[in-house]
Amino acid sequence: MKGSGEQETVKEKNRSRETNDNSVLELARVGEAKSTDKKNIFLWAFYDAADTIFAMAIVSIALYQWGELAGMKAGMSFNRAHILVSTFLMISNLLVAILLPILGAHADIIGKRKRTVILLGTTTIILTALIPLSNRFLLGLIIFTIANIAYQAANLYYESMLPFICDTKRRAKVSAFGVAFGYIGTIFAVILVFVLPMLFGDATKADDVINGLVTRENIQLNWVYWMFIFAALFYLLLAIPFLWTREKSLDSERKEPFRQKLRSTFVQLKRTIKEIFTKNREMLLFLMGWLLINDAVGTGIAILVDYLREGLGMEETIAGATLFIGIIIGILFLYSMGPIIDKRGPRFGIIITAVAWVVGICLAIIAGVTYKVEIVDHTVVLHKLQILAYFASAILSFGMGAIWVVGRQYILELAPTEKIGQYLGLKKISGKVSTAFGPLVFSSILAATMRFGKTVAYQLAITSLIGFFIIGFIFIIFIKNYHPLYLQGKRYPYSEKEMGESSPE
Repeated sequence: MKGSGEQETVKEKNRSRETNDNSVLELARVGEAKSTDKKNIFLWAFYDAADTIFAMAIVSIALYQWGELAGMKAGMSFNRAHILVSTFLMISNLLVAILLPILGAHADIIGKRKRTVILLGTTTIILTALIPLSNRFLLGLIIFTIANIAYQAANLYYESMLPFICDTKRRAKVSAFGVAFGYIGTIFAVILVFVLPMLFGDATKADDVINGLVTRENIQLNWVYWMFIFAALFYLLLAIPFLWTREKSLDSERKEPFRQKLRSTFVQLKRTIKEIFTKNREMLLFLMGWLLINDAVGTGIAILVDYLREGLGMEETIAGATLFIGIIIGILFLYSMGPIIDKRGPRFGIIITAVAWVVGICLAIIAGVTYKVEIVDHTVVLHKLQILAYFASAILSFGMGAIWVVGRQYILELAPTEKIGQYLGLKKISGKVSTAFGPLVFSSILAATMRFGKTVAYQLAITSLIGFFIIGFIFIIFIKNYHPLYLQGKRYPYSEKEMGESSPE
């Protein structure tokens, strides 16, 4: 009788488990877009321009300079302030890495993304302006941490809209257009570097504080302070056209309770992770490679202006001009990547991108080489090969944009359409884990080698990026070329016969 009772209990548990499984919401079955409306793509791309303002104006241009000056004004050393900025950037990226896959699964369940992009984008805009307004170094870093999470989350929902706004054969082209158009945000940010110092005055140079020429009490942020506020304003203005974007979505909104949606989100995410580790070997290779490549890309974005200014000794306006010219040239070449990837696939695109990154970083390192030393009015003047920084900036600007186009295309080809959000979220986990530690590694090498001179320290620190990129490239190059099948309208999972026909070129 006891054995019979135990059997009944097991059956009841199994029935309960089946009932719970049945309560899990299935992924939204939204058909892919079958045509491409140029006006709609144009409106969609405006958000790429808007959120690029945050990436360039805040993360790349203002964050470290604001952190160095605000930290020293609060009584910290230059090295400690620099490491604290890197630490908070690391923390925010780790939190992003945890949250984005969950949000990706949520996007796949609800089948609508535009509304969430708007909500998270608005949050980013408000918090960006509050960073300097807080007038506290550590509080400002905490606000930045939250703003960065909102920015990254909005970008996830934005990218996952791609299959639902354009047809298969134009997606790389549309993606490249979005990234290239996004550089408008970068151009706005660089223009602010020129204009704001004229309006609000130059910021104190970190070297002057380090060398005792300026006391901590007299540190002036000036234009750096206002960069955050104007960046938030331009973010808002550029994001407005996105409000009229149309995406293909469910005919009616899902009415299930929030608790059920939340539970379903975690269940679906668990299934997808298991699928990657047991069935989708190509995606696993991509995520491992992306982990390392993003260490180089994310760190490069964060420290490029700091490298030009502090590593090569450029004035603010010269560094801004170098970046501006590089971006313009990079945009011209970047737009050509879309048709190339649409035709040849992301595998060919990653080869082009890898070459661009290695060459660009090498030129940036060589730009710091001193070829002449002279004394002018009892002052030692070092002449460096700074002209190469213009070429490095152009090549790296192209490489930074190209890698996003390649990454988006790999996700489209290696993920089922109904799981685009989850796979993008996992891609961003891989990227954010690396960019969480990349700036910290850079700052650590910088601090450890500063005794050899600031230029040499920056050169050694930026050299580390090459190694990460090359190793990541090796992982990705082993992914099979499924691009011909993708163009035929086939999607993952590909059959054994299809896999045999899609061996690497």
